[in-house]
Amino acid sequence: MASITTKVRQHLISLRLQGAPDVENRHGPGVLRPTEVRVTYWYDGDEATTPDATVRLFGLWVSEGGEGTDHVMDQSYTGPQRNWPEWLVEIVRVNQPKTRR
Repeated sequence: MASITTKVRQHLISLRLQGAPDVENRHGPGVLRPTEVRVTYWYDGDEATTPDATVRLFGLWVSEGGEGTDHVMDQSYTGPQRNWPEWLVEIVRVNQPKTRR
């Protein structure tokens, strides 16, 4: 039987958030009050390559007047991390898997 080799293409982590600052609502007025983040680390190339990451941030919508709601929403962060909130970039960095295995 032939030997089968594998390489991890992605790691997905889901984290509950407490105390994260509100972020701009990319879909309209108000802000998103984060409650959960899902980070997908994508590997492309050799083992030494640092993975790219995409993020889906979940939370509650807060109106422009500051009134909290129970309306759950989400938004994605892709592309250059320099355009992301600093605290979100730090979560991605700190939780990056140490290995592809």
